[in-house]
Amino acid sequence: MKAYISPFHDHHWTGNALVRGRLQPHHDAQGRGAQVEAALQDLKLDCYYVTPGSVLMPELHQVHSEDYLHYLQTATEEWSKRAGSSFEVRPNIWPNRYFPEMKGSLPVAKAGYYLGDGASPVVEDTWKNVHSGAETAVSGAQAILDGAREVYVLSRPSGHHAMRDMAMGGSFIANAALAAERLRTRFSRVAVLDIDVHHGNGTQQLFYDRDDVLTISIHGDPDVIFPFICGYDDEIGVGAGEGYNLNIPIAAGSEIAQYRPQFERALQRIADFNPDVLIVAAGYDTFRGDPFGNLCLDTVDYAVLGERLAQLNLPTLFVQEGGYVIEALRANTRSLLNGFLDKRA
Repeated sequence: MKAYISPFHDHHWTGNALVRGRLQPHHDAQGRGAQVEAALQDLKLDCYYVTPGSVLMPELHQVHSEDYLHYLQTATEEWSKRAGSSFEVRPNIWPNRYFPEMKGSLPVAKAGYYLGDGASPVVEDTWKNVHSGAETAVSGAQAILDGAREVYVLSRPSGHHAMRDMAMGGSFIANAALAAERLRTRFSRVAVLDIDVHHGNGTQQLFYDRDDVLTISIHGDPDVIFPFICGYDDEIGVGAGEGYNLNIPIAAGSEIAQYRPQFERALQRIADFNPDVLIVAAGYDTFRGDPFGNLCLDTVDYAVLGERLAQLNLPTLFVQEGGYVIEALRANTRSLLNGFLDKRA
């Protein structure tokens, strides 16, 4: 297995997150990336550190709108010109629901249009971090195209909440979606399986009307966990994409005994789709006691999931998502990949 690692995978993010009405240091904290990297080193993977600016990414402009990408690059510069502005770009008005077109030119209006929640502030290094993360995801996908059978992508922040023209949930660029687009240059059918505890709403939105990319998300019940407004099982796709999006909400407190049958349901749908390649959006916030999750998987359980993923016998790209019990990330990552690699062997 190869691993592609963003040079900023453990960069300190100075922004805050709005959680239950309170601003607090962002949960995507420094230390997460280092623990995952340690697991990759434990497994003696071939690790490649992606040089910023070294990867051509036409997929970036296929997945995200040009105005949104321009906003991410210029937001802090514009924001800082306003008297009394904070160090982070944070909206205090969200016009998205009733005003679908961006008309306001003030930074606060743009922030409300492009930043979809209180957990996605833009700070000085945001563009540098997310652009390098995107390069890392595309590099991992290219490695699959070049013949690798299994690749792990380590980048921060996460990407599965990012939509075409809106950041959400601390996600700004849709890393797994970019990887899917790169894989589609050769493979006719791509499956994306999201095992983060939160619904992969961005990935869903980006492929919702397509039948060439199957999107599946297994996640905590959105009635009680972020993103609250989507991730329900009646969201199945539209037009050509009808039947190619599968959401599997899991009841809060579920352990592996309750989780495993739903995971098998996802694997069966993948087998029915008969893809050429699999992307796994690898979140470890399903771990028992995760402060931003509500499921109860244990470290040994990730090996079981890894074994079953390996049995699909597909070229497989793992793309890093969540997981906020920092001290458990090394063991959980190692467990998932050990299970996968043992069964592959």
